[in-house]
Amino acid sequence: MSDVLAGALSLLLATNKTALLNTALVERAGIAVPVNTTNDPVEAEFQAILRLDDRVSDEVERWLDALPDGTEVSAELKARIDGRHEEVRKRYTTFMEKNPKNARAVIAYGSFLGDIGDEFAMADQWEKARAMDPSNPAVWNNLAGHYAHRGPIEKAFPYFEKAIELKPTEAQYWHSLGTVTYLFRRDAGKYYAIDEQGVFKKAFEFYAKATALRPLDFKLASDVAQTWYGVKPATAETDAAKKAAELVVIDSGLGAWTNALRLATLDEEREGVRLHMARWQIKAGRWSEARTHLDGVTNEVHATVKVRIERTWREKQGLPPVTQ
Repeated sequence: MSDVLAGALSLLLATNKTALLNTALVERAGIAVPVNTTNDPVEAEFQAILRLDDRVSDEVERWLDALPDGTEVSAELKARIDGRHEEVRKRYTTFMEKNPKNARAVIAYGSFLGDIGDEFAMADQWEKARAMDPSNPAVWNNLAGHYAHRGPIEKAFPYFEKAIELKPTEAQYWHSLGTVTYLFRRDAGKYYAIDEQGVFKKAFEFYAKATALRPLDFKLASDVAQTWYGVKPATAETDAAKKAAELVVIDSGLGAWTNALRLATLDEEREGVRLHMARWQIKAGRWSEARTHLDGVTNEVHATVKVRIERTWREKQGLPPVTQ
């Protein structure tokens, strides 16, 4: 299953911010550590460490991939992995002791720590790198993503903004800021001093910036469409006006998912979008349209979610449940 598809399914079912963030909506940017072709011995040593880091990462990945499904990592294998990681760690720390002002080494070491699961140590290293080279937008973005996942959340907003200030043409930064603004609406409201509807508007503004830079990005289009689930209809006095306000949100959500459907390149992605569209059509009481979307979902990977939505489709119409 693609990461995008897994994210879409998780978003359909998730009920908390941590689960949403763990679908990788806030992405790390690659922090370039270019190869220097000069004969500088310091640079040569650094490049050798990077090659070792990559080699060990590939090695550990092969060991883990070779395990049969459901098999736990043995104490022996864990010791082997820890030993290889310790070798890389020592090479980085020894190098940084000799070259304490090398910001690229600090960045690379932080990435290594994150790769082996030590996220807080990773963030410590990246904070050091940020202080050493505050002009690197990827470091600001990655730290913002860390604070969005692990807190404090209030640091995520200014860090994303700084990344954007340094590189406003990077769609990923706008995308991530839009996602965090949407997910952490109360915190975003405090940070920007706006109410909830203002937060939605600001999230859409950030997404619009990202979309202008990356108009054919399916994942981005899916995230924009997902945002409509949280938008409340405008306040209205009469039942007719309330219904009209609800339909405005429903049709806007459907329009966003229609755009995502247009950009999908895989059948699994298209079917995942159709599940969302079926949910919106059910909200509108358009039973035949919802049924059409559900009938277009045939892949087994979507079976569980499809059954749940079909159950809702029947309940809303007062139809008896399907008997096995």
